[in-house]
Amino acid sequence: MRMVTTKVLGLAAGLILGGVTASTLMAATPADPLAYLMGRWVGNAILTTSSGPSKFKCIVTYLPRKDGPGMRQNMRCDNGQNFKFHAATDLNVQNGKVTGVWKDPINEIEGTLDGNVTEQGFEVDLSGRYFQAKMAVAGRGCDQSVKVMPVHADVFRELAATLKKC
Repeated sequence: MRMVTTKVLGLAAGLILGGVTASTLMAATPADPLAYLMGRWVGNAILTTSSGPSKFKCIVTYLPRKDGPGMRQNMRCDNGQNFKFHAATDLNVQNGKVTGVWKDPINEIEGTLDGNVTEQGFEVDLSGRYFQAKMAVAGRGCDQSVKVMPVHADVFRELAATLKKC
């Protein structure tokens, strides 16, 4: 019986030490707080302009960065008629801060972004020569919302998308 007890205690000690080592390694490697966004999200959006709201279909994809925590966000919204909104955003995530660059190839505008990770996603200020806005991304599980709110409402007042991944 003593040999069995010794083996059980040895196994327990090994599991505890293994757990400490694994948790130490995990603590040393920073987790990406936005990793749950990775993948392809599809849904509907409403673009509000001075002439009223328009409905859009949107696809937003998030791809992981190869050089550290963060991602590339590709957002494509189309109303099937005459307006398209395509944007690519490269997000760097570090210590709760989000920085990076954005580009809209259709309208040939680009700029930088700066903001914070939030409990549900992230909020950033988009800055560029011809366009400034706030963007908020929030979600968990299968649901996500993306809002883009320009500082100057010359082109549109808000783009609000409700997306699903599952």
